Amino acid sequence: MYKNLVEIVDANLEQMIRTSLLYVIQLGTKHGIFKVLSKKPSYVDIFPEIEVHNKQLLLDFVKTLIKLGIVEETPTRLQLNGFSYTITVPAKNYSLLLPDWVSSLEEIYRMVDFAFITPAHPHILMDFDEDADFWDMRMSTKFSRVYRKLIAFLGELDSKKQVIDIGCGSVSPLEIGKQVGPNGYYLGIDYSPALLEIARSRIEEHNLDWVELKEIDAHIIKPVNEYDVAVMSFVLEYLKDPASVLRKVMETLKEGGKMIIVEPFRDNFPYIEALEFFEHLNKDFIRFPTQQEVVDAIKKAGFDVDIKTYGKSVLVITRL
Repeated sequence: MYKNLVEIVDANLEQMIRTSLLYVIQLGTKHGIFKVLSKKPSYVDIFPEIEVHNKQLLLDFVKTLIKLGIVEETPTRLQLNGFSYTITVPAKNYSLLLPDWVSSLEEIYRMVDFAFITPAHPHILMDFDEDADFWDMRMSTKFSRVYRKLIAFLGELDSKKQVIDIGCGSVSPLEIGKQVGPNGYYLGIDYSPALLEIARSRIEEHNLDWVELKEIDAHIIKPVNEYDVAVMSFVLEYLKDPASVLRKVMETLKEGGKMIIVEPFRDNFPYIEALEFFEHLNKDFIRFPTQQEVVDAIKKAGFDVDIKTYGKSVLVITRL
């Protein structure tokens, strides 16, 4: 069963990245950026020629093109390098694709157009607090439900488990919290009060007394309890010091406890920089981690662990 869930998560992440890459190419064409780059301009030359008010975002876009290999940076010039990309989706993957995340990505693509006007445009809806409803919608997709189902399976969640969820958001407290009730315990922490308020209303509506929510920055959590499972899904990309947080979360685990991490690890997903360009509309986004960075951080912290990989986007780290 879990193998199919892993395949679904990986297939949809790959498709998100492919779609993001096409959106990047569309933006470059739509705003005349490729036309200017075809003249082999310097950085100074591109700003007056491209009618985009937000020059910082334009610079970030050009740097994304360089990271993707679409543009080459020489000591004095920028030049298109004849980039070509062939989209291949194995036939078996079509049945794994979940369509509802597409609407969210389309909306973020539209937000970039507004961001090109000004970074403070009211139609940019990527702040965790001010735009909590948009994030709640993203966290409520079928894709999100699948990876939470995978987390529950890998963590062997039942009514005896003690779970800590780092960056829990607005939906996981209900969906994962249900898995451990009524005799277990779920602690969800997040630094967004707006997302926690949405989560809290759901918890109260369903009378999940064993679920607790706290507004805490993951960097300052203190390991005071011991947990069977620690969940970190799509949170490492927002951490300034992920190694420190990983160490602290490992310290919360009992012997035999598991840390379950779900991420589009950048060393496993080519062209992930395209998706990152759009995610950067959230001011707290930094970058997706590599799988090796996570493994190295755990090993450097000195824990005795067993590390298992599941597909391209899931790590399960068991404290021995």
